[in-house]
Amino acid sequence: MIKIYIFADSHKHFSDAVCEYKKRLWKQLDIIEIKPIKKWTPEQIITAESKILQEKLAKESWYKIILSPNGKNISTEDFKDIIESQKNSGKRIILAIGWANGLDYTLFKKSIDFELSLWKMILPHSLAFTLLLEQIYRCSEMERGSSYHK
Repeated sequence: MIKIYIFADSHKHFSDAVCEYKKRLWKQLDIIEIKPIKKWTPEQIITAESKILQEKLAKESWYKIILSPNGKNISTEDFKDIIESQKNSGKRIILAIGWANGLDYTLFKKSIDFELSLWKMILPHSLAFTLLLEQIYRCSEMERGSSYHK
């Protein structure tokens, strides 16, 4: 099981793809959408949303991965290896995605296991979520031995 915490209010430009991957992965995913804060300054939003996410992650004993622009950029195969090794050790995985302003990643240094970057370029929030879902699906298909990865 993979749990995704994501600050989101809409995936309107990517909703078809998001719905398709949710349908394909429905037994493997638990997606918790957190309503983003919009009426404050960017600095206040970053602080508040980071605290909200930090409280949610503190309650979990799973392997925690946070998406960050400063995270490690890894291959699909390496991502699959992380998922499989955690699954084999009996741990579940949590992935966390902040909102458009980002998060205060320094707050998470001690409470997460891995900081992941999907790309060195800045991506729209929903596109990053869609890419993450596709990579999770790709990893599951690789594990199954399907031809999807080829």
